[in-house]
Amino acid sequence: MTKSIKDFLVELDTNSKLMEAYKNDPVATAKKFGLSADEVKIIADKNWDELSKRFDDKSRTIRVISY
Repeated sequence: MTKSIKDFLVELDTNSKLMEAYKNDPVATAKKFGLSADEVKIIADKNWDELSKRFDDKSRTIRVISY
């Protein structure tokens, strides 16, 4: 299974060891995770607008959860 930048962001949110590695060297961590060269470049360039476009999924219905 190919890992995407979306998978990477979800994993960063749930894996403290991966987050620590990312804080120390974001590009190397992204490469080691298995992202494509294009996706690694997004992280290297700190292109947060492109990252947001890829992570946002406007085709899904927004689900509101209230407690």
